[in-house]
Amino acid sequence: MALKGSSYLVLALIIGLVGVLAIHRAIQSKNQTAQEATNPVVVADADIPSGSALNPKLVRVANWPKEIVHPQAATTVQQVDNRVATVPLFKGEPILLTKLAPEGTAAGLGGLLKSESQAFTIKVDDVSGVAGFLHPGARVDVLMILPSLKNTNEHLSKVILQDIKVLTAGQIWEQTNTNKPTPVNTVTLEVTPQQAEILNLASTQGKIRLTLRSSANKKVTPTTGITTSFFFEGQKKPEAPSNGSPAAKTPERSVEVIKRTKREEIKLQ
Repeated sequence: MALKGSSYLVLALIIGLVGVLAIHRAIQSKNQTAQEATNPVVVADADIPSGSALNPKLVRVANWPKEIVHPQAATTVQQVDNRVATVPLFKGEPILLTKLAPEGTAAGLGGLLKSESQAFTIKVDDVSGVAGFLHPGARVDVLMILPSLKNTNEHLSKVILQDIKVLTAGQIWEQTNTNKPTPVNTVTLEVTPQQAEILNLASTQGKIRLTLRSSANKKVTPTTGITTSFFFEGQKKPEAPSNGSPAAKTPERSVEVIKRTKREEIKLQ
């Protein structure tokens, strides 16, 4: 009986050992699977303004689930070191290579421009600058208000540029006649050389205002402009004829009939 009990004990120990080994292997397999299902991703370690050059102090590497990692995401710090951000990056955001300027681009506003674009800065106030709602990357239309060339008593309002990208929106300090610096709101726009000429002329000839566009609206709509007289002519009603005025004559209608060599005009009632 004692021998039989010892056999049971040995069998129980063997079964327990096998169970422990199975559990250990299962845990190892699970850890290995979890490790294989993640990828290193470079993320911003602070809020980074557009035009800034990245460095190891501004970014860090994090392990993200493989299935949610973007194909264009940077995976090493070396890939983004000294690269310029073309859009604002927020803390914890994965850094995509498509959001960085080409290698060798210097930090600053030039790094935000396309190869064929220019930066043009205009002065605005709280009204013309859309009350401070502009931010880098926003899209705007540019309107101009100036005296009408046809009538000196009228003004013309016209959209002169559409779907223009905002590069920066902020304030500068300007010296005035009182010898005291005052803040001046400015907006820097990304334009083509021809659009820069239009803005340069418009800023000296009249008043410029901006309107904020939806980021999904890429449509360019031709406009004719509005003059001051529109507000008055649009409210005019056609004058009714007075009682003593003669009724308007109905224009006579006629047809020409040709019979052999003769022509005859017949009036219609």
